[in-house]
Amino acid sequence: MKDRRILLFPVLVLFGAFLLDKLFFVGNLEHYFLTTASFKNYEHKVEMLDELEEYLQRKDRKKVMVILGNSRTMPFSNEYIAETYPQWVLFNFSVPGGTSDYYLYILEQFQRKALKPERVFLAVTPQGMNKQARVSLDEVMITGLPAGFVTRHASHYSLNDLSNYIAKKTFLVYQYRPKLWVIQDRMKEGQIEQFQTFLGLLEDALRKERGSVPVKAEEGVVDSEERMEIYARSMWKDFFVPFELSDDQLYFTRRCLDILNDLDVPSYLLWVRVSENLRTRIDTEPANVGLRPAAEPKTVRQIWEPVMRDMASRHNAGFLDMNFESDFPCDQFTDASHLSAACFDEFTDYLMQVEP
Repeated sequence: MKDRRILLFPVLVLFGAFLLDKLFFVGNLEHYFLTTASFKNYEHKVEMLDELEEYLQRKDRKKVMVILGNSRTMPFSNEYIAETYPQWVLFNFSVPGGTSDYYLYILEQFQRKALKPERVFLAVTPQGMNKQARVSLDEVMITGLPAGFVTRHASHYSLNDLSNYIAKKTFLVYQYRPKLWVIQDRMKEGQIEQFQTFLGLLEDALRKERGSVPVKAEEGVVDSEERMEIYARSMWKDFFVPFELSDDQLYFTRRCLDILNDLDVPSYLLWVRVSENLRTRIDTEPANVGLRPAAEPKTVRQIWEPVMRDMASRHNAGFLDMNFESDFPCDQFTDASHLSAACFDEFTDYLMQVEP
């Protein structure tokens, strides 16, 4: 009997650790160590589903354009849309790091609620579909996807992804990893209030702008060719080489297009413009080097673009290439792959001019 009680010790330790973990999130205690506010974007997108459902039922409503994207499609201006295209409104479901699995989660809600906007754009990027990327980002899966979705599509996540998801959802301290220097800084006079004010302002802005994040046009624009080259070289190394398409992200993208076809909603895969430094590498530099089995050297564009075009064609969707098949007039960036907010009026014009 005593030996059996000993076996309970690990269970009790685990349970105690679980309870201790939750104490860090009583009230607003987490505001003392959070280093990001991106969770507000994810929370708001779920909230905005109800707003979209209600708006689509209005008899006096305008045409609705929906964007499912990432940080490359967040700073649209509703003011510009209202002034220039008064017959349209934008509901922006873009989130930081957004990938096709998150788009599918949102579109499954569209399917369940029978939401039928006039247009849906899915922002797709080769780096978001690279199975071999050296920098692995789990923010979308951990912050944006509920357990039910992950369970339904578990066969399209790796064992490492699933174990990481379970660990971080079980122990929130492991997910957010509080740092002593952050806590010390937040405890200084006025710092915690400043962070909480920022969270409130972001939440208000997301609601007002229907998911877009207002950014000053001149903010963060890279005006040095040397700096831009450094950004492009770093991004290329972290996200593009070696390059191998992820079958799982392709699956999620196909399912998105299947749902939009079932709803009879016009859809488009959108390849958002990146800087010339990065475009040149995507178009000319071999990116499948070092993979097994050895294959003929191909560029990212040769590997990725034909698959995207074929997928779009098979699903009655458009493929919009802002990099190699567009005379897009604005060429300002905040880094190698993010258009400046100064370009988003032209970006809006580009989307509005797409043939239905």
